[in-house]
Amino acid sequence: MAYSKEQLVEMYKIMQRSRLFDKKISTESKKGKLVGMFHFGTNQEALEAGLMPLVGPDDYIKPYHRNHGCLSMCDMKLYVAGMMERTTGYNMGIGGDYHQQDIKDLHLLPIDGLIGADWLYDVGVAMALKLEKKPGVVIGVHGDGGAQMGSLYEAMNFASLFDLPAVFVVVNNGVAMTTPTEKECKCAEISGRASGFNVKGVSVWGQDPIAVREAMEAAIASARRGEPALVEVMTYRKCGHYFGDPRDYETEERDARMTEKYPDPIARFEQVLQDMGVCTADELKGYAKEIKNEIAEAFEWAYQQPKLTGAMTKGADKVFSNTEGGKL
Repeated sequence: MAYSKEQLVEMYKIMQRSRLFDKKISTESKKGKLVGMFHFGTNQEALEAGLMPLVGPDDYIKPYHRNHGCLSMCDMKLYVAGMMERTTGYNMGIGGDYHQQDIKDLHLLPIDGLIGADWLYDVGVAMALKLEKKPGVVIGVHGDGGAQMGSLYEAMNFASLFDLPAVFVVVNNGVAMTTPTEKECKCAEISGRASGFNVKGVSVWGQDPIAVREAMEAAIASARRGEPALVEVMTYRKCGHYFGDPRDYETEERDARMTEKYPDPIARFEQVLQDMGVCTADELKGYAKEIKNEIAEAFEWAYQQPKLTGAMTKGADKVFSNTEGGKL
């Protein structure tokens, strides 16, 4: 499918925003200015580039905890403030980086701390949309480790049985926390499991944002018809499970092999855009500089915001919603 320059540039910016945001977190953490566990998505940024532009105002998404591509739908200053435990940020800063959410306005669903548990309530939201006769689909993004949990298969069975508007996205990045995929799964492609539930499943090379976008467009269109779908994004994580992880579980031989199979998606897409005559090298550098400045401004603003105190986190209203349940 042909995309306009504006669409292609947007995809490029989403990739750069995710990569540069991770680098900024790394820099600030090394200075001792940030506290918390951060999960980076180095080398798998094409996922968000192909997905985030497709999330419409009526859709709900449970983003992947590893990538910061969801920043494209957030106010970056509020996101950074929330990550830094500042009261003016999302969720008053209580959620930190991992648990950023905004169900009402952004339709950004919360991330569960239990691997794979989200599959179930993602489908619950899809059921709510159907019962309330509301438009929109629910997109749940997890890793290959989460795909080994029984919750995914319960969720797919339920979504298929009730014709729910659900899209299951599995980011198969070659390693679940510290376990290489080949040691956790005998399947060459996890997407093949979807057929057992009459769910459409497809695997796509995750270094090409255009290929990812095309696969996501088809899956989302299917879900809008009440036909749930699964998209497996095949990629490779070129970083540890968390910031500071030395990756002792990764061998040089495997890393070299996987890197050759899954090259840097940003460098690759830059070449594609230039070969297509869409952007010049100087234009691409300008976009990257623009995003880097945007991130720097967000951090500078967030550092000036009031800090969260322990007393502010107390009370049932900080854990449970005081609004009537069952409504979106």
